[in-house]
Amino acid sequence: MVRRVVPYAVALAAVAAVAAALGVAAWAMRLPRLDTFLLVFVLLAGTIAWRLGRGPAVAATAAFALVSDYFFIGPQPGSGSTSVSDTVALITGVLAAAAVIEFVHVARHRQILLEKRKDLLQDVSPRIIQSLDADEILNTVAEATLRVIDYHHFRLYRWDEAAERLVLAKSIARTDPYSRIDWHTVTLALGEGITGVAAQSRRSILVPDASQDARMVYPAGVVPIEESVLSVPMVTQSRIFGVLTLARLRARSLSLEDLRVMESIAAQTALALANAEQYAEAEQTIRALAMVETLQPADVTRPDADIDRRILQGFVDLSQADLATLRRLQGDDGCYHVVAAGGRAWPKNALSTGEPLSAAQVAWLSDPKVTVYVADPATDHTLPDWAGRGAQLAGVKAAVFVPMRAGQRFVGFVGLQWRRPRWFRPEQLGRLQLLAGQAAIALDTRHALERERGRAEALAELERARREFMQIASHELRTPLTVIRGYASLLEEGSLGEMPAPAQQAIRTLMDKSSEMRAQVERMLLLARLEDGAALPQMTPIDLRTVVTEAVDRVQPQVKLKEGRLQLELADASLPVIGDPERLGIALDNLLQNAVKFSSGPPQIEVVGNRENGRVRLVVRDHGIGIPDGARRHLFEKFYRVHNPELQNVAGTGIGLYLVRQVVEGHGGHVQVQSHLGEGSTFDIDLPVTADAPSPPVGEGWGGG
Repeated sequence: MVRRVVPYAVALAAVAAVAAALGVAAWAMRLPRLDTFLLVFVLLAGTIAWRLGRGPAVAATAAFALVSDYFFIGPQPGSGSTSVSDTVALITGVLAAAAVIEFVHVARHRQILLEKRKDLLQDVSPRIIQSLDADEILNTVAEATLRVIDYHHFRLYRWDEAAERLVLAKSIARTDPYSRIDWHTVTLALGEGITGVAAQSRRSILVPDASQDARMVYPAGVVPIEESVLSVPMVTQSRIFGVLTLARLRARSLSLEDLRVMESIAAQTALALANAEQYAEAEQTIRALAMVETLQPADVTRPDADIDRRILQGFVDLSQADLATLRRLQGDDGCYHVVAAGGRAWPKNALSTGEPLSAAQVAWLSDPKVTVYVADPATDHTLPDWAGRGAQLAGVKAAVFVPMRAGQRFVGFVGLQWRRPRWFRPEQLGRLQLLAGQAAIALDTRHALERERGRAEALAELERARREFMQIASHELRTPLTVIRGYASLLEEGSLGEMPAPAQQAIRTLMDKSSEMRAQVERMLLLARLEDGAALPQMTPIDLRTVVTEAVDRVQPQVKLKEGRLQLELADASLPVIGDPERLGIALDNLLQNAVKFSSGPPQIEVVGNRENGRVRLVVRDHGIGIPDGARRHLFEKFYRVHNPELQNVAGTGIGLYLVRQVVEGHGGHVQVQSHLGEGSTFDIDLPVTADAPSPPVGEGWGGG
């Protein structure tokens, strides 16, 4: 109550002070009246309205009107005007003050609304950008939009490249008649409807009254609605991801300010969807490589047809091809046969088709200089007759042919085709090449073992080629990741200019996720080195506390992101061992990242390092979901993953703990695990002690973290 009265008291006090001051000024100048009192009157009313609100300004106007005739309409013993002119002047001043008060009130209200929206955008923008899951992004966008714009209907259309149409991905109706309309029945081509026009032009559109706009498209049988509609395209790097459309009942109920807010949300949504797509493609590549790696060449119980189908499915999952065929050498005729066929548009239960091809017919692909061949069958006249003719019959608009080579030997190729024009990014083609190389080695190794099981030299050569490919693949993935992290680091530190707060959050998310992918690449590279034995560990006297502390620092961002806690307790004295700090660091990274990933809630992790019985002992303990009894004996096997419904959404290839065991045993140590479901897991590592390693530089500390 007191807070509501104070502005009125301040306004009346201001009127009294100004009236007294003007009266004194008139007396001092020996003037019967001040002709500028109306201007002062109006300015005072406007100032009070801006600072205190409309109510106190109205009260101030009334007070000023009561005293104005005494002070400013000539000196007289009491109140009251003496002429019609004075009365008209007073009424004019009151009306002018009322107009100023209303104008200031509207302007003030608009400013408050804009500031509120700005604060809300700063709050919701990081939530949109930091997610790497497309469905989660769409849900967040719908929620965030409602917080800044009170819409009646929200529609988010995704651009479907396969269908070349805008497809409704998210629809939220908050009132009738929208809740009675099935909007999912409407898909739009570019230029069709207000949404399609916005997508085609890449420009935002605000329609004051959609019922009067011929471009508006409603589901069949729906009467046009008197509504205001705005459509904003989601575009990043000249690529359309979809359109955000809002509707509100009544004409002109949405404004240009609403449009500007939606443009900001749409830009961030497009960036988030692009990041999610890139991350999903990279994860899919790693899964496909790991899947092909698990096709054990010596498993003769699995038929060749099953292996071929699984390899081709990996290509289809990675490329989303409409039609796909896998051809490889089969039999003794020296020809390349179709051994598997599929794709998103391949007829169900249809048999593999295609005549065998001779070496001369595939010479254009078997050339070692050709790594991948992209073609438009309708215009590419260099395609062989068999490739161009088949593509035209199937209505193919774009095709990619990926050779499969084991070393320098041409094993076969995969043909991927789409019934629509398609533009391919270099990184997409690079991932297909990696998968083709891995598949070629797996196939060649399998059939070499079947044909020449007794030839150990051939087996060793093929195994070397497989490991070499793992190294090459890791390096190929490492290079773009280094570039991504480099530019992201420049953006984060401000070297390329100051970034807005939402973009800074996005950069931090990119840095975190690229760190996760880099760790996965490092695991693959270390696995190849360990199995190959060509790169010997760089054994040197070290203080294990340094390796542990650096590993803890690397995992801390993930722990903080999940609002967890990591406690580090290391002995005051050095923990000297002979070891390779890089390999020991990767092993510790795997244990700590597992502790984070396999926690159902905020991770609670303890790391303890000390000396016991002449050995260095390191314990990593978490309070996560635990490990089933039957899984513990397989836990350190290569590519083994625990079968647990809670782990369906946890990424991994099953090589992390295998690397831990290989590294620890390579240093003369042992690793053990104790775990119970629902109680967490404890990994216990012991290593032989050596002569004391050099102490860390002065200033480094040890203790809880």
